[in-house]
Amino acid sequence: MISSFITILTLNLNIFPDLPPEKEPLDWNTRMKIAAGAAKGLEYLHDKANPPVIYRDLKSSNILLDEGFHPKLSDFGLAKLGPVGDKTHVSTRVMGTYGYCAPEYAMTGQLTLKSDVYSFGVVFLELITGRKAIDNTRGHGEHNLVAWVSTLPAHPCVFFIGHTSHVNGLC
Repeated sequence: MISSFITILTLNLNIFPDLPPEKEPLDWNTRMKIAAGAAKGLEYLHDKANPPVIYRDLKSSNILLDEGFHPKLSDFGLAKLGPVGDKTHVSTRVMGTYGYCAPEYAMTGQLTLKSDVYSFGVVFLELITGRKAIDNTRGHGEHNLVAWVSTLPAHPCVFFIGHTSHVNGLC
């Protein structure tokens, strides 16, 4: 199964600005296709698996892509069975990758399905901005993608900085 994804490798190798010169950045439709596919994977884990599974390590390097850019979630080493019945969370030692880990989980150790939703949001921001979740090569105030985005004005075209050629005249 993994060998069928070797050609394109992982999402993080296809979206960030340090792409090799022979590689074109992903266009907007492909980015949204990847986001939708990753969301479907999480939906399966959260809503269709019984008991639900909390992935706990959703990040761009754990999303494999085939030649058609169809995403598959990989590396379930940190996954936990989710809460069942009237339980709202699973208490656990905090694990995951800095920059993708939900703040409330990091502070309390209470793992919920929403923890994965937060991580998906970070991956989505990476897809639309072309920036890494944590990038220490960026200037002051821009190292953490979520913190940086929260300082931007609330205008939809702000996210397309550096990607205007892929917006197709929307901004």
